[in-house]
Amino acid sequence: MIGIITGDLINSRKVAAAQWMRELKKELNEWGNEGKDWEIYRGDSFQLRIKNPGELLNAAILLKAAIKSMDPLDIRMGLGIGEENFTADRLLENNGTAYVYSGEVFEDLEKMHQGMLLKSDFDELDQEINLMLRLALTILDDWSVNSSKMVYLAFKYPTKNQTELGDMEGISQNSVSARLSRANFEVIKTLVDYFPNRVAKFLS
Repeated sequence: MIGIITGDLINSRKVAAAQWMRELKKELNEWGNEGKDWEIYRGDSFQLRIKNPGELLNAAILLKAAIKSMDPLDIRMGLGIGEENFTADRLLENNGTAYVYSGEVFEDLEKMHQGMLLKSDFDELDQEINLMLRLALTILDDWSVNSSKMVYLAFKYPTKNQTELGDMEGISQNSVSARLSRANFEVIKTLVDYFPNRVAKFLS
């Protein structure tokens, strides 16, 4: 079982492509190799393969924070958990239920008026996580540029304290605390931490 993210950028034409493309590729590279593990296609659409399904939500939140760090960009993502039963030299030619599920919920995003949805073999898991995502997105969609940057750093460097995170951005510890508080970081972190254990129970 693997995880697949199918996504695209919102308002990509309002930011220089060189800027967002650099940041998008930088984040995708954290999860594997271009071509085999991720591809960008149709201009601002992408697909990402996550070998461990439990890391799927973590990857999606990091992508959301990275992209929302560039105003007025945002991102939509369909998350799929399933099998991979055919692999080729290019990710976009691979097949299996993980790819099918991710594509299906990605197509449902606009109809559901929601920026992130999950589909797997398990209806109970999908219903539970999608309810949580619907609630979480009321927070995520309102992240400012500064909050997005700080959330990204906090997730990326979990061993750093707020003073160290502030040094990375040239701001005080109090400013870091305020930005994370406005972003409801602890609430989102609770969801991200909950996801792997919940997925593991269904996959075991």
